[in-house]
Amino acid sequence: MRTLIFNGSPRKNGDTEALIDAFAKHLKGEKRIVSCESHVSPCNDCRFCWGHPGCSIDDEMQSIYPFLEGCDTVVLASPIWFSSLSGPLLNLTSRLQTLFAASYFRKEAMPTKKKNGVIILAGAEKGTETTPTQTALTIMKLMNVDRQEIHTIYSLDTDHTPAKKDEAALTRCREVAELLNRL
Repeated sequence: MRTLIFNGSPRKNGDTEALIDAFAKHLKGEKRIVSCESHVSPCNDCRFCWGHPGCSIDDEMQSIYPFLEGCDTVVLASPIWFSSLSGPLLNLTSRLQTLFAASYFRKEAMPTKKKNGVIILAGAEKGTETTPTQTALTIMKLMNVDRQEIHTIYSLDTDHTPAKKDEAALTRCREVAELLNRL
């Protein structure tokens, strides 16, 4: 099993990273993490992908596209900022515009196989997960994630209980990883 993890938190050893670590520790197979430290520029709307496969920006994303194409599971992990996915995660995933362009503008078949998906969100307050979850679902659709196979992991009281001490979230990390291991 191959898993691509997008980590949208710039904070080292923070809540999002704690959940990613807890999930990845139980997950079998090859894992690749794309983070804010990866050398990936955001989409600049040059529209190259409207007429050509791929992206005109020559950076680390060029090696991520083939991994994405062949992986079995995609994870979007983010802190919740103002009831939204983080800006860094949106910058990373903006480079998936080429997948949208393949289908919408170039009328090509979905360039990646069906995948499982996991949404990991860390936030200070319950009730703030709805909008970022919906945005994550939209992004996952671009990566050909099967909506029937999307799992969520939330830690939503991080001002009082850090994610690394949120037993319910840590248990959910293990459960989701073990479920994916059985697929």
